[in-house]
Amino acid sequence: MRSIPDNVLKSTLRTVFRDKPIPAGPLGLALGVVSAAAAGLYVGMEWVFFATKPSFMSTLGSGERIRILLLALLPLLAVLWAGCAAAGGAARLAPRARSGLARGGALAPGFLLAATALLLLDNFTYTLFRFGALTSTGLWRGVYLALFAGLWFWGWRTALGLLRRVLGMRRLVRTAALGALGLLAGWGLLLATGRERPAAPDVAAAGPDSARGRPNVLILAWDGISAEHLSLYERDRDTTPFLRAFRPDRALVCENAFANSLNSGGSIASLLTGKQPTTLRTYYPPEILTGRHAYEHLPGILRQRGYWNLDVSARQFADAYDLNLQNAFDEANGRTDGGGRWRTTAAKFLGVNAAYFLGATAERLGDRLLHAAGVRDERPVYDLVAGENAGTQLDDGPRLERLLRAIAERGDRPLFAHVHFLETHGPAFHLENPVFSKGRNQAEPFETDFYDDALREMDATFARIVRALETAGQLDNTVLVLSSDHGKSWTSGRIPLAFWFPPGGPAGRIRTNAQNLDVAPTLLDYLGLPIPAWMEGTSLLAGEPPADRPIFFAAVDSRLVDTGKWRLDESRRQPPFYSLGAVGMRIGPFRYELDLTSGVLKREPLAHYLGRTAEMKMRSAAEARRILLDHLAQRGYAIPEALKTAPAGQGL
Repeated sequence: MRSIPDNVLKSTLRTVFRDKPIPAGPLGLALGVVSAAAAGLYVGMEWVFFATKPSFMSTLGSGERIRILLLALLPLLAVLWAGCAAAGGAARLAPRARSGLARGGALAPGFLLAATALLLLDNFTYTLFRFGALTSTGLWRGVYLALFAGLWFWGWRTALGLLRRVLGMRRLVRTAALGALGLLAGWGLLLATGRERPAAPDVAAAGPDSARGRPNVLILAWDGISAEHLSLYERDRDTTPFLRAFRPDRALVCENAFANSLNSGGSIASLLTGKQPTTLRTYYPPEILTGRHAYEHLPGILRQRGYWNLDVSARQFADAYDLNLQNAFDEANGRTDGGGRWRTTAAKFLGVNAAYFLGATAERLGDRLLHAAGVRDERPVYDLVAGENAGTQLDDGPRLERLLRAIAERGDRPLFAHVHFLETHGPAFHLENPVFSKGRNQAEPFETDFYDDALREMDATFARIVRALETAGQLDNTVLVLSSDHGKSWTSGRIPLAFWFPPGGPAGRIRTNAQNLDVAPTLLDYLGLPIPAWMEGTSLLAGEPPADRPIFFAAVDSRLVDTGKWRLDESRRQPPFYSLGAVGMRIGPFRYELDLTSGVLKREPLAHYLGRTAEMKMRSAAEARRILLDHLAQRGYAIPEALKTAPAGQGL
């Protein structure tokens, strides 16, 4: 086979890379203009993507959305313009290198143009055909990588063409100067009036040495567990043989514990922050923690004290990064918090919302490029929770293995882990070792025998974690917490809540009502750390909470949930309650729930309540309505007058 002659190869390369000369003019300034145009297109298209679909922007007003768009350009342009200034200065010092500097400087805006084109194409193909960069496998990864390389070459050539046009402008300096001054003035105004910046933490930052000698803390939460199904409580059927017998002399068991939200995202955010869901305004995806709430939480306090923090959960519904817990976890579901410092800095100057937008756009592009390059495997989050692969989130095997590795590989820093398991989620249960349902196929959602078998597998998982701690020599140096995000089938009844402390720790039974909101204060109290004033729960180590303490809960308006993607449909959200559909409370053995749409208040005894006290009487409907509406008003909700009175036909 004859080789290609050198002159043919050189001629081909000259044809492909042939360029006109770079005109005279201020190179740095011209590159700055081209870079600003490319950055504006990239940020603008990403802003449109988030603003026109269910996202964290869904709960923001139009003014805050515009603020995000304008402020998100600032750090990107700062980096680009620094490079442009360097290229311009080098061109003055070495005029012969001017052409090469121009071509090299065009690579950055070319990359942004290529990124914009790739994301637009990927959005289009995935929306219509459910096929995109993150779903590619095998050779298709190489195709996407080659596609991006081609787009980058196109973007580079386009940027060079724009550079020549800009250099040919007669009033380049004046126009660019006026544009830059206008941008700076606008940014200055936005920065001076910015909202949603993180507040300084109540706990001073401390180095790793401050955690030395402190125990590990593992919060193990299973999805959708009702306490009455556990033999750890009063169940006759032995659904939790290991938990029932595990160190009863070291267990602090809450007999009547409740979740503060009936939906996973809101419940987990409440558990980790120690704040009411109505305070956080976080009920259902894509709602996230904003403002100071993104920085005020238990994992952040422990991390500042030197803990190594791990979050193992389900993307979209329970993931700490998706919920926007900032400076909280070193690792969340395989993603590391390498950008924690820059995000904190960005949030400090730009605001939490703009910083979150920048992180989300960088993650969207980075995930696709790294997946195409074979560096890591990614799958679309929507596909995991709503698509053909939705069942993959229910497999707890990878979650358990990640926790077991963390226990075995524990270094000098104590471990704090929040693990959210899904084997008890339902309505169908995928069982490995059925006992009560052996030999049968599940015919109805949440069938009791199948649900109870899922609880036995939960019990076996807990046992494996305990054995791993024993093997690592850490069982007597670990606080274990058992909890759940809500009851079976998203009900508001009792959930398990139990603590196992190291030897010499508190033990016994809490008989008055407890809640997930109490977990964070209780752990801080045990560790000897101050409980911040912003936590709304109570330490259970201070004795029995008052018997008449209201345990509030919130529920999303289910009519707003798009069940195709399990996201809120923002087009149907209306003031004054937006995505909040109901608010309720438990006082003693009674439950009260107010439907915020109809105004109907339900009052009923709590099923399966332990230790019912005859002296406690059910509150009147009028009093319960007043308590619930006061709870909302204190958290900034506007209460319609019509909601303050009972609907016609409903008695007091």
